[in-house]
Amino acid sequence: MAPHARVAAYKVCWEAGCCFGSDILAAMDRTVRDGVDILSIGPTRASLDNVAPWILTVGPGTLDRDFPAYVLLENSSRLTGVSLYSGPGQGNKPAGLVYGKGVSDSSKLCVPSSLDPKLERGKVVVCDRGGNSRVEKGIVVRDAIGAGMILANTDANGEELVVDSHVLPAAAVGRKAGDVIRDYVRSSSHPVVELRFAWSEAAGPTGLEKDTRKIRFNIMSGTSMSCPHISRVAALLKAAYSDRSPSTIKSALMTTAYTADNTGSPVRDAVGGMYSTPWAHGSGHVDPQKALNPGLVYDISSEDFISFLCSLGYSINQVKAVTKLPNITCSRKLSDPGELNYLSFSVLLGSKRVMRYTRELTKVGPASSTYEVKVRGPEDVQVIVKPTKLVFTSVGEKKYTATFASKKEPNLIARSDFGSIVWKRNENQVRSPIAYTWTRIGRVIG
Repeated sequence: MAPHARVAAYKVCWEAGCCFGSDILAAMDRTVRDGVDILSIGPTRASLDNVAPWILTVGPGTLDRDFPAYVLLENSSRLTGVSLYSGPGQGNKPAGLVYGKGVSDSSKLCVPSSLDPKLERGKVVVCDRGGNSRVEKGIVVRDAIGAGMILANTDANGEELVVDSHVLPAAAVGRKAGDVIRDYVRSSSHPVVELRFAWSEAAGPTGLEKDTRKIRFNIMSGTSMSCPHISRVAALLKAAYSDRSPSTIKSALMTTAYTADNTGSPVRDAVGGMYSTPWAHGSGHVDPQKALNPGLVYDISSEDFISFLCSLGYSINQVKAVTKLPNITCSRKLSDPGELNYLSFSVLLGSKRVMRYTRELTKVGPASSTYEVKVRGPEDVQVIVKPTKLVFTSVGEKKYTATFASKKEPNLIARSDFGSIVWKRNENQVRSPIAYTWTRIGRVIG
């Protein structure tokens, strides 16, 4: 994405991975002074956050492509996993299989210094995912003279698999396959296994000091790569429309995202295999092509954000500290924080069973156009949108009001459900996700 973008890197971390918040903030200030358009940064490695100054919060998705590896147990079980291991194979002779044998209980996680070469020598070691990096576990097994590794998911990761370029024969498997393997090891007096791969002649480095392989190719995935990917899409939008605000770029990316897979079914959560919700996938998978032509966008000005902060109950001095503006008076407040012109709705239905909010859409496509509304959601909520059509004769703004009325009494136990408001015109679909929660405390933050 964005192959012609100019990339600048700002040093904020030091030896041993030490990154001070003051250095990170200083670098952010410098990027603004330097005229940087898009800032791609994560709060920490393999993490995400959803508070200021982050404009977009991202997460990884999956592809309908795989890098299969197979685990063959002596009891004729053939389990499928993934791997990018590219070195010599295990050979045709099965190897012994061990799990949880080492100098401490942490041997199940294969953390450094947890394995005993006397117990692991020449055997394939089962390592639970978590605790340390996936590839580092393989290094720990290799240092214990192990012949290979099976990286097995636990409940925490479910069936989500990440393909890695391991330093020894290794396969990653989901929780279900991992449980089969762990049960097999516990129930067999002499468990053995065979690992089979298809690999290329070379692999990219893992970034670990003990991995000295040369770069021929590499595949990187996960949240850490989703961030620069979406940042580059934002850079493309900024290049195409230099006058667009951060909020409108965000709106274009999110309101045009899709939530169905390549079979037309709702996307599933990789961890549990259940249908995903906006709390997991947010607005959905980004569609760069559609984001270039969103049709309508939700814009939020700096003044709107200040009014939003003032409506949250912060003191004037606190708002001044956040905005760095000395003349803040909070004379303009939103009647409710949910009135912020945000592209999604979070509706809490409790003591108030009817909530009403206004949004404003800005036309950025053809000057003359008409959009019709379509509401999707649970039967427990009646949603009324007025007007039902937005008619534009020129580029400009149109407002609409959404009323949410609960058809049921609030429960002692909070319950959630989801829906959406979609404005449609030919190829344009501007979708705003809605999250409903029934509780005895009624408040909405949009």
